[in-house]
Amino acid sequence: MMTKRQRKTVRITLTYIIVVIAFLFFITPMLWITYSSFRTPDTILSGKIFSPASGYTLSNYKVVLSTTDFPIYFWNSLRIGILVTLFAMGLSIVGAYGLSRYPLKGKNAYIMGVFSTQMFPIVLLLIPIYNIIFAIGLFNTAVGIVLGQLMLCLPFAVWMLKGYFDNLPKDIEDSARIDGCNLFQTLWRIVLPISAPGIMVAAFYSFVVSWGDYLVVSVISQSQRTATLTLALQRLSSSLLLRWGQVAAATVLTIVPTILLFSFVQTRLVTGLTAGAVKS
Repeated sequence: MMTKRQRKTVRITLTYIIVVIAFLFFITPMLWITYSSFRTPDTILSGKIFSPASGYTLSNYKVVLSTTDFPIYFWNSLRIGILVTLFAMGLSIVGAYGLSRYPLKGKNAYIMGVFSTQMFPIVLLLIPIYNIIFAIGLFNTAVGIVLGQLMLCLPFAVWMLKGYFDNLPKDIEDSARIDGCNLFQTLWRIVLPISAPGIMVAAFYSFVVSWGDYLVVSVISQSQRTATLTLALQRLSSSLLLRWGQVAAATVLTIVPTILLFSFVQTRLVTGLTAGAVKS
């Protein structure tokens, strides 16, 4: 019969094994895509995992960056993602703070109406989004894509920030008003610094939704001027002559910015939680 110490050792070992298996399950496709992006077409189609030294090349990245329109698509995705994030944060902060702090009539019904949009598949919202964007004359424009993607990320951002504001002590805001701060000053100097961790999570979510969106872009964008990376990847993978190396290279270049952003946000989250703590 195992002792308490042995049972603890077995439990820890099994936990680590499960974590490692889960990590390999998620990281293996990314590693394989990255590995394939450095291989020549012949070695990719050979079926062999390891190739000779002559089977590796940087030409896939050179072709994607120099002979295709990938830089244009990258810039489109970046500017649209930044705009979606900025507008989503501005609207969700004001909306979530109002829902959290003020006794509005029909507030619960309004909250349920906003959050119920998350229960529908995105495909069902494409036709209404298309009709709205087309009716206001923003079809095939970056602003139209921004508005369409805002409909996807705003409900979650409002919901998350409202929950974060609900947990903030109101005594801090009351003290700020006693010291002479108005509503805007209280929100800017007191509430937002304390809520920095939640705001960063909502901002990261909004940017990732915009960066990885394909459905809204495929409906609203009809030209190279507004096409994003997801649309470019779809076009690369659906061409008659499929070049797997270039598809893998474009995929890696698309994934890297979100990984770097996540690393930055993760560090800032810890800093924000420590700096924004309320001292008793």
